[in-house]
Amino acid sequence: MSNYSLITKKMILGVSGLVLFGFIVGHLLGNLSVFAGQDAINSYAHFLHKNPLLVYSTRVVLLINISLHLYLSISITYTNRNANQRDYAVKNYLRTTFAASSMIYSGLIILAFIVYHLLHLTFGVLDTSHFGVLDDQNRFDVYTMLMKNLSKGYVAVIYLTGLTALALHLSHALFSVCQTFSLIRRKQNIVKFQNVSSVISMTIITGYMMIPITIFIGLIS
Repeated sequence: MSNYSLITKKMILGVSGLVLFGFIVGHLLGNLSVFAGQDAINSYAHFLHKNPLLVYSTRVVLLINISLHLYLSISITYTNRNANQRDYAVKNYLRTTFAASSMIYSGLIILAFIVYHLLHLTFGVLDTSHFGVLDDQNRFDVYTMLMKNLSKGYVAVIYLTGLTALALHLSHALFSVCQTFSLIRRKQNIVKFQNVSSVISMTIITGYMMIPITIFIGLIS
């Protein structure tokens, strides 16, 4: 495979990753409404249920991007392991991090977590006891469903494990996008970009983790 072809793949991978990153941020902002109480998050869920075109078009875009992201990630990893590529001018100065070396594995854990999350809370396949329950305004009672499910120890552990993998993946992915699109022009900036990527990743994941943690320990109920 030529350098041009490999770099093109990495650019497409970066774009698909940015689309997924945008969803992750948007999904977090919606989920954080749980801290505003039952009415807030149930209103958010009701808005989504009343706009199926928005929901299903988003799901189609996400499915396409996840499939493309997975395929390109595996393809690029395979290529890099079987050839001595020099894709970036700063590559020789790049320090190897655990997040970078475990990208393919954290990605597979995230994929498994997405499947679990969909079967668990989105479609209610794994636990039907509180799925589809309505509140006093005849809306889906997402608040109660979250309280009942995330208060279970093993469920909280699964979510925290998946989010930890996402934190690792994002911390290097954001840096990698900057590298792919040549935003890092001097080797002195490598560590700076890595640190900024880590901070952004941890900020987002801390927001997500606060939901299962606060529910499990009973701060919100």
